[in-house]
Amino acid sequence: MSVVIDTPIPCTAVAVNLQQLRAVRFAEATHRGTVDPATMARVNQALRAVLDL
Repeated sequence: MSVVIDTPIPCTAVAVNLQQLRAVRFAEATHRGTVDPATMARVNQALRAVLDL
């Protein structure tokens, strides 16, 4: 599952292996802006589908 995100920067959120996601991996991340609620709803839907929720 992937979700295309146009703003604040063009990118794609992909849920490949969620077990690899750890807070430590994002410790040095840079905040690039806020994603609008409609996009976050699509990300939420994709994650729920991947996790079979």
